[in-house]
Amino acid sequence: MATATAASSADSDTECSVCHELFKNPKLLPCAHVLCRHCLLSWLASNPEALCPLCRGAIADPKEKSKTKGWEEVVDALPDDVAMAALVESTRVLSQDHVCVGCKSAAVSICLNCNDMMCQACSDLHTKFSVSSHHKVEDLSSMTAEELAASQPDHCSVHTSKPCELFCPTHGAAICHLCASAKHRACPDLTKLAEAADKSREELSQMVTSLLTEEQQLEEAVAALERHLEATEKVVQEAVAEIDMTCDKLENSVKEFRRRLKEMTLDAKAKVKDTVLTVKVTLLDHRGRLTSHRRVVNRTTRGSTNKGMCDVTRALRDRVKDILDTCGQRRAHLKAVSMFTLIIDAAAVSRIEKELSELGQVKISPASVGPVQIRIDQLDPRYSSCYLPCGVVLTDPDHLRLPDTACSGWGREAVVISGAVFNRGHTVNNNLNKATLDLSEGTRVGVMVTTKAELHLWVNGSDRGVIATIVPTPCFAFFELRGRYQQVSVLPPTHPS
Repeated sequence: MATATAASSADSDTECSVCHELFKNPKLLPCAHVLCRHCLLSWLASNPEALCPLCRGAIADPKEKSKTKGWEEVVDALPDDVAMAALVESTRVLSQDHVCVGCKSAAVSICLNCNDMMCQACSDLHTKFSVSSHHKVEDLSSMTAEELAASQPDHCSVHTSKPCELFCPTHGAAICHLCASAKHRACPDLTKLAEAADKSREELSQMVTSLLTEEQQLEEAVAALERHLEATEKVVQEAVAEIDMTCDKLENSVKEFRRRLKEMTLDAKAKVKDTVLTVKVTLLDHRGRLTSHRRVVNRTTRGSTNKGMCDVTRALRDRVKDILDTCGQRRAHLKAVSMFTLIIDAAAVSRIEKELSELGQVKISPASVGPVQIRIDQLDPRYSSCYLPCGVVLTDPDHLRLPDTACSGWGREAVVISGAVFNRGHTVNNNLNKATLDLSEGTRVGVMVTTKAELHLWVNGSDRGVIATIVPTPCFAFFELRGRYQQVSVLPPTHPS
């Protein structure tokens, strides 16, 4: 179980969420939450579905238990949060009474090498003794747990009295010189631990940047959904007003039908709202995972030894990559949320007495939540110029005949922008700017079909106007990567300005 101290209750970051005490043997879960090893084993014993008690994220596949001797092997396979363990130990040290280890008077400083607290007089003596003259002594009043954790000397896990000065990439271990000569003599590329730590620090910094960027993009997507929900509410109000105006003209004949129209409208609103909130919950869940991992990375960067930083970097590398890939896939497959519009059949008014059921209907139609966009990340230098065909395809992408191209194989099922504009096989615009789709790195390009069935082209957030009209729905945006376009990023939808 975790160890409680007087100071730990005020710092939930170092407390286990199960036992509410300072972490002991903290384990890093796939969702980036941290639990004590013992608490995690107890939790899994009483909750065999193996879900995190904080976010209900999967800890492990329950089938894994049947392949091993029990949950212990599953838990031990999870990475140790060495940064949290160091932070807990530093918190424990700083929470003790500030009493000098030598004369028992009030301590004012702490030796970072010995973790001993000292009064001013003992501190002065400590720095004069030859055995401790090289030790680093700091003022207790300004020392934080993170600073204390990061300042601890790295000791070899095998020869505990020896300092770690080397790093073995083959085994991913920080080692001393004795280990290097005894067990790692055949290992290539031994490097200085400080250099390996610098590389890990740089990689962790890049992780933070990537996670923060992804988090911001998800926040933008959530904000777009919230704006879409507000727009839906406005459409509902306008639809209800239109219903009232129409029904007032035919008050005696359409009283019951008015009720039906309102019911259909509110039902459509509920469907749109449910869809938006479902997507929003998914995005917020992924944002939570991004935020949790970013905090882990930040905590590791600030409060880890070189050895701990290398260990955590190795533990997080693949996981962060998988999270970023999953988020990218989520955004790439995020389809436009639908909004409803009201359709009133004018011809029905003339035969209202006979055909009241045909007076109006509520229809779900594509919402203008913003263009589907990509960003050009990498170009092939072998190509000096090449168009980027894009547009919308009417056939479900799962049923396209690939590797046929938009301009040939399935062009009659698409509206293609490529130098000229082709609407289902017919040229509709030969005057498109030739440079419009000859793009450079960093350029953002997107397409959007409005509720008026008009296809718009967007470049760097600017609407280039109506490219084609009478575009059937439903349709699916596409960007055909070929030639010089080697790598792109899918951007979240934004509300059109």
